[in-house]
Amino acid sequence: MKIFGAHNEQNALGAIACAYYAGVTVENMTKILKSFKGVEHRIEYVKTINGVPYYNDSKATNTDSTIKALEAFKDGHIILLAGGHDKMTDLTEMMNLIKTKTDALILLGEAKERFNEAAIKAGVKNIYLVDSFQAAVDKAHELAKAPQVVLLSPACSSYDMFDNFPHRGKVFKEMVNKL
Repeated sequence: MKIFGAHNEQNALGAIACAYYAGVTVENMTKILKSFKGVEHRIEYVKTINGVPYYNDSKATNTDSTIKALEAFKDGHIILLAGGHDKMTDLTEMMNLIKTKTDALILLGEAKERFNEAAIKAGVKNIYLVDSFQAAVDKAHELAKAPQVVLLSPACSSYDMFDNFPHRGKVFKEMVNKL
């Protein structure tokens, strides 16, 4: 499949079961599963720059979604852009995973200070606080070296800077494509 991550494998298995009981042939299921590129703003591949792939996971508006995205990158080496409108969720589990999966954490938006405190408490290293979305993308580009990946997976809603998560994801893709 072109999509990756255990959560996507589970979704594919559910789709296969439904399709099977609906009478879809194995050949047709295989064809669709091999060609499906995923859904916009959900660990969406944007572009590779100097050997570093950039991914848009703007749909990750909560910590559980960001955890799934981090887990999808089995090798780690993630430059993570996170933050936005703070939903005041518990950050413990996410920060513990960030500690093991990321090479750098770039924080922005209303949530950046609280996220920073939680990251420090969890032992996360290489934390950067920025004042704008453009500064976050620029910092990620400055830091990223192959085999790292850059991942926008905010764990927050977008309302402090954007109309909604699709707007945030669109702006991210535009900024990456201008690098």
